[in-house]
Amino acid sequence: MSSPTTITYLPTALGASKTTLLLGNVASSGPYAWQLPQCTITSNPYGGATGTYGLLNCIAIQNGAISAVVWFYLPPGGQGGLLGTTTAQYPNPATTLPILYVYNGYLRGLGGFSISISPGWHIAVFESWASSTSGPFYFSIYLDGQLKGTTSASSSALYSYSLTFPYSDIGATYNYLPSGQWFFFNGAIALVALYNRVLTTGDVLAIYQGNLVSSGLVAVWYGDDYNPSNGHWVSRVGGYTGAPLTSSYPPRGCVLWNSTWYSGPTGIWSNWQQC
Repeated sequence: MSSPTTITYLPTALGASKTTLLLGNVASSGPYAWQLPQCTITSNPYGGATGTYGLLNCIAIQNGAISAVVWFYLPPGGQGGLLGTTTAQYPNPATTLPILYVYNGYLRGLGGFSISISPGWHIAVFESWASSTSGPFYFSIYLDGQLKGTTSASSSALYSYSLTFPYSDIGATYNYLPSGQWFFFNGAIALVALYNRVLTTGDVLAIYQGNLVSSGLVAVWYGDDYNPSNGHWVSRVGGYTGAPLTSSYPPRGCVLWNSTWYSGPTGIWSNWQQC
């Protein structure tokens, strides 16, 4: 992973250090990404496939809702996947669900969102929920504390599909914009928080103002998970600020570092086995 980088704005209330980043892709030394934990779906109430799913799909299928917060720095000309879920692991081609990504000056999201975005620090919130097991399915997106839109669809592959999506990633997705290639975020990500419910507008504003909302929090990754004394990154899957959360997801993930995947049960990624 990348070494610590001094940045200009990271509210300490959210737990991120001013001298560390969760993810910082550099074309000459990347790619970097973080693969999230997985779960096994044995019965899909939405009528879709069963089997191994990535954490983004797991939360949606098991709870009927998901909210994802991503706090990121977009450099001039920045682009790439922030959150995505795919049928195959890098470097293989994949069927993909890009949840949040930046392309050609726009923040885009599942649900058909396309929102103009400028370089700098931003907090994006993606939400999806199901009205019933047969739909409709709703999607909302916030940028910097402001609701930018809500859409609906009669079906959603986030909940059900003929395929499973075993791989959910931070910092990468296999994209259709641009077409048919892995799309790594070339900025920096300081925090990702995943919830098993729809966040209220008050929740979103509180997060934007620097307060981590804990109700419904499934997992969180902080910028200060980097240990500069040994160069290691630590995953806090299933816990935050040192306190474990009740969760059905195993404390596991993978990190992609210079085109090699490493995985393990928890803790220091450099001690994990290859995926």
